[in-house]
Amino acid sequence: MKYQRLLLLCPFVFSLSGCSNNTNYQPKELDPNVTYSNVYLIMGQSNASGVSLHSFLKESNPELYQLYTEGNQKVLTSYDTYYHTNYNFQPTRFGLADEDEFFGPEIGIAEVLKEKEETSYVIKASLSGSCLQTQWVDKHGNKYRLYNRFLKFITGQLRTLESKGLNPRVKGVFWMQGESDSIGYQDDYKEAEEYFYKYLRADLNNWIYDHFNFVDAYISTKTEWWVYADDVNAAKEQLSTEYENCYCIKTNGEDENALNLNLKYMSGEDPEDYAHYDSKSMILLGKEAAKFLVL
Repeated sequence: MKYQRLLLLCPFVFSLSGCSNNTNYQPKELDPNVTYSNVYLIMGQSNASGVSLHSFLKESNPELYQLYTEGNQKVLTSYDTYYHTNYNFQPTRFGLADEDEFFGPEIGIAEVLKEKEETSYVIKASLSGSCLQTQWVDKHGNKYRLYNRFLKFITGQLRTLESKGLNPRVKGVFWMQGESDSIGYQDDYKEAEEYFYKYLRADLNNWIYDHFNFVDAYISTKTEWWVYADDVNAAKEQLSTEYENCYCIKTNGEDENALNLNLKYMSGEDPEDYAHYDSKSMILLGKEAAKFLVL
């Protein structure tokens, strides 16, 4: 199928940039006289970019299918999934992903945000198959090309909102990544992710008020593809316990608070896809992420 290319892992190293590795972070105080526009980030690899098929929702959830075919006017999204970029903030809908027939966590997140009185903004920056430690940030604190590319995109989009007379406030990021690191890079995942978290909040400090939520999620343990998924998940959980405003969504059903998500082949949506969440699970994942992002 044409999206099988999205399953490929990309452990090669992108070139480094001369960007500063500053980790200084001092969120500003909220001004009660200012109206802020809340911005929520989505970053990671394919389950962040979106490889869930929306066609399966047409009969199972026709109301939601209709809304996100037309577009949710209360939540506006722009995105860079590396091969597909749209700088325009547009009503959140299906197709803001790697292909028109796909969607990602933005749909579930928008389902939560649409209940707010004000308009919310989502910026997605991700690449299917990307490896944290060879393309984003490594355990030594080196920033790589992918991190710098997406940081440039995000800051540019924030300045676009400012040019429209808005006061963007970055509330946090949903980081859905780790599969590529679970095959040979699992031992140093925690150190690399810690740098990623510190760099992101420092580099976006100008748009952070009060606090910055880092919402992480387990990668699936229901496929043999991710050889050391448990090690990566343990690293994610450890980070969430060491830092305030860091959260980790358990997606493997290991306790009563975990989301019991299925991969597509387990739900029967696509027997050939062993790497991506089915449509219902992707919406559930987005909704759960939004609960922490809005805190």
